[in-house]
Amino acid sequence: MTSVTAALIVRDEAAVIADCLRSLAGRVDEIVVVDTGSRDDTIDIATKFPIRLHHFTWCDDFSAARNFALEQARSDWILYIDADERLDVPDDDALPRALADGTKVAWRLRLHPRVGWTGYSELRLFRNDPRIRFRGVIHETIWPGIEAVMGTDGREVGSSDLSLHHVGYEADQRPKNPRNIPLLRDHLARDPDNLFCWWHLGDCLRLAGDEEAAAEAWANGIARHRALAPDARSGLGNSILHLALLKLRHRRGEAVDDLLAEALENFPDNLALQWMVAQVAVDRGDHDTARPILERLLAIDGDAFFEPQLAYDKALFSHLSAELLALCAFRDGRFDEAARLYREAAHTSPDPEACAVKARLAELRASALPTRADPGAR
Repeated sequence: MTSVTAALIVRDEAAVIADCLRSLAGRVDEIVVVDTGSRDDTIDIATKFPIRLHHFTWCDDFSAARNFALEQARSDWILYIDADERLDVPDDDALPRALADGTKVAWRLRLHPRVGWTGYSELRLFRNDPRIRFRGVIHETIWPGIEAVMGTDGREVGSSDLSLHHVGYEADQRPKNPRNIPLLRDHLARDPDNLFCWWHLGDCLRLAGDEEAAAEAWANGIARHRALAPDARSGLGNSILHLALLKLRHRRGEAVDDLLAEALENFPDNLALQWMVAQVAVDRGDHDTARPILERLLAIDGDAFFEPQLAYDKALFSHLSAELLALCAFRDGRFDEAARLYREAAHTSPDPEACAVKARLAELRASALPTRADPGAR
C-alpha cells in the first residue's frame, strides 16, 4: 500500500497552480484537482499536467469541498495540498519510505507558512480511509477521523521531513475577506474556543482597515484562551493572538507591559515574544535586558531551525535582531561593534541601503574617538 493521491481544491489559482503541480508530477501516483468555480485560466493551466479534474459547486464549506476531493482519490494514501503550496522531498526514498510504514495512519509534514519562514508540523498525509474526513466550514480539521482510526486500528501518527512551502500570503489577501469574514464569524459562533479562527478574523479585519475591530477579535480570542484548562493553554501555536495584539499596541505606542507579561507566562519559550521583550527594553534604554536576548537569537541558524508547534520569521535570527543589537551598541558608544552589526543586517534586510548608511555613520563616529596615544583622550 504505497500509492498516493495529491488532492487539491482550487479556485482562480492561475498565478500559482503550475508550480504546485510541477512539484507533484512524478512524485505522486495521482493528482486530483477539484475546481470550485474558477473564472481565470486555472483549468487551462492545470489540464496541461497529468491530473484528474472534477468540479464542485462552492457552498461556503471548505470541508465539503475537501471531502469531495477525498472521495475521488483512488490511491492508498492522500496528500492534501493547496495550489499555493509546493511539495519539497529531501530524497527520492523519503515519500515511499513513509507510505510503506505499516505502523502509521498519518504523517506530519513540515509546513513553511510564508516565504522566508521556518517550518512547523502539520498533518497533511494520511491513509485513504472513509473514516477520515474533514470537519469545519473553515480552517477545517482532519484530526477527529485520524484519532478514531488510531484508537481502532492501533496505528500512530509519524513526523516526516517532507516539506510544503506556502507562497500564497505574499499576494494581497484582501480579496478573500468577503468570503472569509462571514465564514469565520459563523464558525466562531458555533466554536468560540477556536483560537486560530479568532486570530484569522482579526487579521482579516486588520487587512480591511478596521484596526479597532481587529484588536477586539484578538482580545476576544485571548479571553477564550484564558478560560481554557491549563493543559490546553500552553501550546505555542496559541501564542499568535497575543503576538498580533502586542504588535498592534506597540506600533500605536500603547502600553504592552501587562499583556506581554501574560504572554510570557503562558509561552516562555516563544522566540518572537522574547524578541518583543528586547524591543520594548531597547525603547526604554534598557540595553542590559535586550542584549543577551538578541545575541541568543542571532546565534540561531534560521535555515536549520525547526519548532514543531510554531513557525517563525527567519528575520528574527538575522536583521531584526542584528539591527536592534547594533542600536544598543551605537547608543552605548561601541561604534565599531555597531558598524559590524549594521553590515551584517544589510545582508538580509529589506532595506540594505539604510543599514549601510547606519554602518557608515557608526564607522565615522568610531574614527572620531580619541585614541590612548592622543593627549586629548585624558
